[in-house]
Amino acid sequence: MEFFNYITPEKAGISSKSVIKFMDELEHYGVYLHSFILAKGQNIFAEAYRAPFKKGELHRMYSVSKTFTSMALGLLVGEGKVKLDDKVIKFFPEYDEATKDEYVRNMTVEDLLKMSTAFSYPSTYGAKNKAFLEPSWVDTFFNVESSHAGGTVWNYDTSASYMLGVIVERITGMPFVEYLNKKALSKLDCSKDMRCLKAPEGYAWGGSAVLASTLDLAKLARLVMNMGEWNGEQLLPRDYVERATSKQADNDQSGFRTPTDGHGYGYQIWRTIDNTFSFLGMGAQIAICMPEEDLLFVCTADIQGLSGEYTPIYINLWKHIKEMISDKELSEDKAAYDELIKKCESLEYPVYPGEKTTKIGESIKNKIYKLNENPMGITDISFDYDAHGNGVMRYHNEQGYKELKFGIGKAVIDKFPQDGYFGDTIGVDCGRRYRCIASGAWTMENTLHIKADVIDDYFGNVSIIASFKGDEIGIYMQKHAEWFMDEYNGFAGGKISE
Repeated sequence: MEFFNYITPEKAGISSKSVIKFMDELEHYGVYLHSFILAKGQNIFAEAYRAPFKKGELHRMYSVSKTFTSMALGLLVGEGKVKLDDKVIKFFPEYDEATKDEYVRNMTVEDLLKMSTAFSYPSTYGAKNKAFLEPSWVDTFFNVESSHAGGTVWNYDTSASYMLGVIVERITGMPFVEYLNKKALSKLDCSKDMRCLKAPEGYAWGGSAVLASTLDLAKLARLVMNMGEWNGEQLLPRDYVERATSKQADNDQSGFRTPTDGHGYGYQIWRTIDNTFSFLGMGAQIAICMPEEDLLFVCTADIQGLSGEYTPIYINLWKHIKEMISDKELSEDKAAYDELIKKCESLEYPVYPGEKTTKIGESIKNKIYKLNENPMGITDISFDYDAHGNGVMRYHNEQGYKELKFGIGKAVIDKFPQDGYFGDTIGVDCGRRYRCIASGAWTMENTLHIKADVIDDYFGNVSIIASFKGDEIGIYMQKHAEWFMDEYNGFAGGKISE
């Protein structure tokens, strides 16, 4: 029995035209999703993947990983192997004698689940050092100064999620995502190769590093909406799921509510606007569960750096889908449905808008600019592009000679030129270059703008602005990526080399 069936939007009670409008509006506001699924009940009525992303391929989930971790922990709660009021230190006896901090000693599993740890840090493994330089993230958890009693105030603490995953791994002998897949998700025919990147000490990084498909995410979200039940079998403990999706902590830290903030927090699940709940991950990895409408929306993306990251998605989802959907089927609209299918099947990666060339653009081709000392460590730079829209930025940095290939009027897939970035384990060189897609355009007579997106096990993007004045150049680079691309952030100036 298939977990999801496929139907037209009209059978789900909404017009195909409304789905098209939703897609168009997101792009109008600069939100280019890598993929999305819309489902009512067990029926998917819209699904799309933007090239080069494909159905079934794994995508980094970032903080949506936290919900995967929570459900794995919930399985152990259901089996009686973990209790919500168990002290965390119980599962780490090697720290028992040395840990004197009572706030740390008294933290419970439930404190971690509801993000009410004893710390004021967003992660203990990054409190004193760069996280990838810390050899043991478990050790930092027990050796960072606390500030208050666990179980009191809410603080988004990714080390809490990490520790939950480590508890699962210590009890089961397997990474939490493998355990969750074996016990529950495999019965929904989820990806057999679903996995999680590892922390420096070798445990799965439950706070940020699950790689799963968009359909895997939709299946987990729907299973949670079903309170853990599927096809007559309780795959996740119902009592736990009910608690996980209800308000367990007040997370209104600013006093201002947004679609995602201030509505409460469950067990690694956000309570969100209008009695919905959501799984939220950096870059817009999202599952929005709308129980009152029996409606589900999931997506993947990388919109790191976009102001109000999630807000346009919620606003347009509410406007065009949630508030428009009916309990009754609509009359079929073949023309609109065909248009929707065509749109979903032909989504292309966005190309940076602007002109293909300018008078100044032609004059600076292959001119080498010597740069003053700068934060990027770039000593010289030049730009070239041909009549077919193939561009290249050539430069030297601390690693030596580099080429960043980009398109003008098109997006070009290549490898991001920096070496030494992480692979399966944080802090360990992956031994290859990340996949990258880039495009650029002349946005003014004297200004070339390039946007390069890393689309690999790690996602990130960099915006590069080069502006020319006589024989001088000004450069600004801004990166949005976690723990990499630091070499592409800052200002630089220079002149044409004689």
